[in-house]
Amino acid sequence: LMDIFATIIVTAAKAQAARDAAAQIPGGEGMLTTGLSSTAQEPATHFISSGTMPQEIVEAVADLAEVSDLLPLEALQASGLTLCVPSD
Repeated sequence: LMDIFATIIVTAAKAQAARDAAAQIPGGEGMLTTGLSSTAQEPATHFISSGTMPQEIVEAVADLAEVSDLLPLEALQASGLTLCVPSD
């Protein structure tokens, strides 16, 4: 299998399961840690990872998350989510 571009958005409820699934594959450690919400405020309701990654990672999280070939900004606009701004 080859590397592909993907944007993955997962709900907070399924984030840890998706992280664990991705981490089983080389290159999948540390994914899905960027928080998202509809208000840009924490707590995050969703998490995102985007970029070129092994196809195996995409397949591993496909049942847990929304996977698209959209660029991150396009995927956020489509989902109605935005990056969480950490509160100090």
